[in-house]
Amino acid sequence: MVLGILLLQISLCSAGYAIPEQIHLSWTENANEMRITWVTYLPLSTSIYYRSLFCKESSDWSSKQASYKLFDAGDMFIRLEFIHTVTITISSDCIYEYYAGSYYGWSETYQFRGLSPGSKNFDPIDMLLVADWGGGTVGQMSKNLILKQITLDQIDGILHAGDLAYDLQDLEGMVGDSYLNMIQPISARIPYMAIPGNHEHPDNYTHFKKRFNMPINEANQGTGYFFSFDLGRAHFIMLNTEVIVDDDKAPEIYTEINWLKNDLKKANENRDERPWIIALTHRNLYCSVDWTLPYKQANSDCGVDSIILRRYLEDLLYQEGVDLFFQAHVHQYERNSPIYKNHTVKGDYDDEHKHVNPKATIYITNGNAGNIELHNDPISKTPQNWSIFATEAYGYGKLQVFNKTHVYYQQYSSGRQTVIDHLWVIKDKLRF
Repeated sequence: MVLGILLLQISLCSAGYAIPEQIHLSWTENANEMRITWVTYLPLSTSIYYRSLFCKESSDWSSKQASYKLFDAGDMFIRLEFIHTVTITISSDCIYEYYAGSYYGWSETYQFRGLSPGSKNFDPIDMLLVADWGGGTVGQMSKNLILKQITLDQIDGILHAGDLAYDLQDLEGMVGDSYLNMIQPISARIPYMAIPGNHEHPDNYTHFKKRFNMPINEANQGTGYFFSFDLGRAHFIMLNTEVIVDDDKAPEIYTEINWLKNDLKKANENRDERPWIIALTHRNLYCSVDWTLPYKQANSDCGVDSIILRRYLEDLLYQEGVDLFFQAHVHQYERNSPIYKNHTVKGDYDDEHKHVNPKATIYITNGNAGNIELHNDPISKTPQNWSIFATEAYGYGKLQVFNKTHVYYQQYSSGRQTVIDHLWVIKDKLRF
């Protein structure tokens, strides 16, 4: 009997059930913290071993035991996973090296930078912006380019504006497992912050909530569906627009809107320190409608949904001086001018790749990281007057916040492995 149990343990561990996988970093709601999450397929007591490098802290190895929760990832069948989580204290001056696991199996060793939201580090920051990202050939292209970029450049965080894996819950959750393993070489080294999109909606966002531990606040009630954080010279807001386009979610809509109002008020009170306010959502407020197609039947993403979202959000974004608004959902890239009430708003100086002291929010659609559904909406044959540049090329964005006055955005083509669009935003006032 004892020998049989021992042989079973050896068999399961040899098959990889005990080795941590799907490793990803995320910031918490507190400054100077990093959360590390991973999965095993056995209920094991696991730990993280870590140490600091290139700073005044001790370089001796420390360990911390993780907690885990049981997750049935299946739908028709039971598929048990054990999601392990541990949070450690970090310093922005340090690089950290870590590995996770147990006697039965260990992960590879990874490194990450100790920068975290809320710290008083005002060095320039570089963020990668992705959305609508899954597996398949085109998703792998983005993964390969991002992996190359984080190896060559210092990337501080990745912000994913909804629609992950396509879909997390599919094939009894195995699609979600495969996706998180695909991005592990990236997400185990760079904090990976996400909000839900429409593809996370099934079963009340269960897979999103279980697999991702995003910052909590009183309004999101521990779900992490919407949150904000300060990093460098910017205040970032990540919103859940799924509830706003759902008529059955009226109480939740106003919970989030009221939270947003308070968050923007606080951000403006702190604008001398962090003058840039940058928001990300999944659904679009502004993207070009194709007027050659039936409005309701073929333009729901850029038409009907956008009108609903503008009713709730546009005045607030404008009145509180939100500088940049990144959106997704449409599987293409479109960069727009500063817009208010469907009209271009001129700044002190505007050209194709530069806005100086813009007088309204700049809207950018970036939903083309690539997935098995490929393109959902073609490029509009009738672009609106405020549309500056659009392409169906798969890729992602890089946002650099240099200081109080300069922000630079680049859009990458994963297929061509090069920059295909760029924008400077320059201002000498704290807000418009």
